[in-house]
Amino acid sequence: MTPSIAFIGVGNMASAIFSGMLANGYPATSIMGTSRTEQKRTHYHDQFGISMLADNRSAVSQADVIVLCVKPAQMQAVIEAFADQVRDDQLFISVAAGVELGSLSYWLNSPVAVVRCMPNTPSQVGAGMTGLIANEHTSAEQKNWVTELFAGIGDSVWVEDEAHMHTVTSLSGSAPAYFFRFLEAMIKDGQQQGLDEATCRKLASYTMLGAARMATELDEPIAQLRKNITSPNGTTEQALLSFEASNIDKIVADAMTACVNRSKEMSNDFSAKKTD
Repeated sequence: MTPSIAFIGVGNMASAIFSGMLANGYPATSIMGTSRTEQKRTHYHDQFGISMLADNRSAVSQADVIVLCVKPAQMQAVIEAFADQVRDDQLFISVAAGVELGSLSYWLNSPVAVVRCMPNTPSQVGAGMTGLIANEHTSAEQKNWVTELFAGIGDSVWVEDEAHMHTVTSLSGSAPAYFFRFLEAMIKDGQQQGLDEATCRKLASYTMLGAARMATELDEPIAQLRKNITSPNGTTEQALLSFEASNIDKIVADAMTACVNRSKEMSNDFSAKKTD
C-alpha cells in the first residue's frame, strides 16, 4: 500500500520534494500539505492536485509519513501542537536546519522513527544533494523509503554521526551560494572586459555545469581533472597560480569553518535550550 504523506508547512522545499514524487509516479491522492493561508492552499492544490489542509493536527492524524518543513524557530511549537496525534508506526522527516534528532524525538514524545535531512536548493530543479541521518527507531526499510523519496529531487547520502551534519551543511546545504558567488565574480569581470551580461552568464554557468558533470560522472581524481586542462605556461596555469597566491585553500577553509560554526550555534539555539 502506498504510504500517505503529509507536508507540514508547504513552501519551496516541500513543493520541490512532492513535485519530484509526482514526476516519479507517486499518486497525488496520497499526498497532502498544510498552510495557514487560503491562497497558498488553493495554489498548491490547483497546481499539483494534492490535498491542502489548514490544520496540522488533522494532517498528522491521517498520514503515515510526516515531512516537517517549518522554520527551525517554529519547530517546537508546531510539533507540540499536534504531538497527541502521533502514532508509533509513523515516520517523521525534518528538513529544518539545526534542529537535532534528540529535540525532535523529545517534542514528539513518542518512540517514533525520525529522520533529519539537509537538502539544498538545486532540489528545485531535480539536481539536489541531501544529507540524511536517522534515529534508533528508524528501520532499514524506512531508510530505504527515504532514500527513494529524495531520489526524486537528486541524490542523497546517509551519515552515522549527527555531528557530521554540520559538515554536510558546509559541503552541500550552503554550498550552492558559494558557487553562485563565484559566478557573480566571473560574470562581473567578463562584463568589465566587454562582453554583455547574458553572454557572460551563459559561458560561465554552462562551464560550471560541465565541470560538475565531469566531477560526478568521470572516475578520475578531481586533481587530475584540473591537471588535464592545465598546460605548462598556459592560460589556465596563470589563473590557477593567481588563486594559489591568494591562498585559495585557506579562503575556502575559513568560509566552510564559518558555516560549520554557525550550524553548531543554530543547533544550540534551536535544540539544546528548547529541551532543558
